[in-house]
Amino acid sequence: MTKPLALLLHEKLMPGSQLVNKFEELDYRVVTLSDPGQLPEYVRVEMPMIVVADLTNRRGDVLATIAAMLADEATAHVPVIAYSSREDEKQREAALKAGVKVLATDATITQHLPQFLEHALQID
Repeated sequence: MTKPLALLLHEKLMPGSQLVNKFEELDYRVVTLSDPGQLPEYVRVEMPMIVVADLTNRRGDVLATIAAMLADEATAHVPVIAYSSREDEKQREAALKAGVKVLATDATITQHLPQFLEHALQID
């Protein structure tokens, strides 16, 4: 059986490289992207089990890209976990509005990845 695919969108080395290692420990295949503009098409073609995205990205608006991906009928079912170096209510509201299932911080994403995955992958 093929391992499930996790798509990781990040620019920063940390916690990006740590997330790759954590996913591999959980027996996932991992593909990383750094350009948010590539996300919708990649998800449409490869159909990952989960998308994990760093909201801080100089190349584009990650939340707008996530919202567009989730508005597409073909990719609307793919759960998204997002993380950021800051914690504020405005960002939390924007992330939930965009369709993010779980929002974490840089400090907690690697530490609690199994729990975040379990929550994100629950069928509503």
